[in-house]
Amino acid sequence: MQTLRWSCAALVLVLAACAGSAAEGPGSSEPGAKEPASTEPATNEPPPAAGPITCGLPAPVVSEDPCTKDAECAPSEPCHAHACVAVAHAKPRTPDTVCSTMLDCKSVDANPCVCHEGRCALVPKPN
Repeated sequence: MQTLRWSCAALVLVLAACAGSAAEGPGSSEPGAKEPASTEPATNEPPPAAGPITCGLPAPVVSEDPCTKDAECAPSEPCHAHACVAVAHAKPRTPDTVCSTMLDCKSVDANPCVCHEGRCALVPKPN
């Protein structure tokens, strides 16, 4: 019974020693040593504000297809088209067509197909 008490006491001391060294942190050479202070200057200024996120074309993408009104123009492809063409030249959407839900800022996802200066065009979305 005496041996069991000494074993328990030794175990308690070992656990206490391990807990103390873990609290000091890795790389500490002295008990209670603190981490070095940050070299970054402390500021109370908020981070600079970012500008608005924009999604759109920088300039019109004009096709060779002539038109007289917007209804004569359509996306060239059923999904995320990067050009607009005459309705007769547009690839039709079929029942098995599946488009992703990704937004492409330079496609018909974010820009309209219109009749622009007599030609079908994908134009920047008006603000």
